[in-house]
This record gives sequence, C-alpha cells and structure tokens, in this order.
Amino acid sequence: MTTAGGGTSGNIIGMLHLDPDSVLVTTAAELQTRHLERDPDDPARCGACGALLPCPVEAAAALVCRAGGLWLEGDTLVDALEPPTQLIAILPAAV
Repeated sequence: MTTAGGGTSGNIIGMLHLDPDSVLVTTAAELQTRHLERDPDDPARCGACGALLPCPVEAAAALVCRAGGLWLEGDTLVDALEPPTQLIAILPAAV
C-alpha cells in the first residue's frame, strides 16, 4: 500500500494461497506430522529433532499447510508466533 508521501505502509495486502494437493503442501503436512511427536523422555522437546517446543520445523511446516488451507490439530504455530513471556535484555559488552 502506498502512502501519501510515496512510501509504503508495511501492511500485508494479501495472503499466500497454495494448492493443498501440491507437493509442497503435502510434504509440509508429512513433515509437520513427524515433528508433532513429542520426545517420550522429555515432553518439552520435539521427538523428531529434539528442539525445545515450539519446534521451529513444525511451525514452518504449519505455515505452509495453512497457506494450503490445512490445519493439523495440536500444531504449535500459535505458540511459535507468540512473544516469549519473559524477555531477556541484551546488553553491550563492557569494553
């Protein structure tokens, strides 16, 4: 969207729509399903890659699936998009 000054406002104008039967979406659904499994020894970790939840691979696959109109129950996409409850300040190192 163009503003009066000629710049852009940074708003998202449209949403990506993918064919749900495409190789991209079906592969993402398989990947997402694999990464929805939890580690039996540590339920706070992904059973496929060991990443702490929300698993970044599962969240990325969920974005592709949603663009194809697919939603898998139990996905962690919302958790991945939420800001952390406790922010850690990053301070410059003393010189």
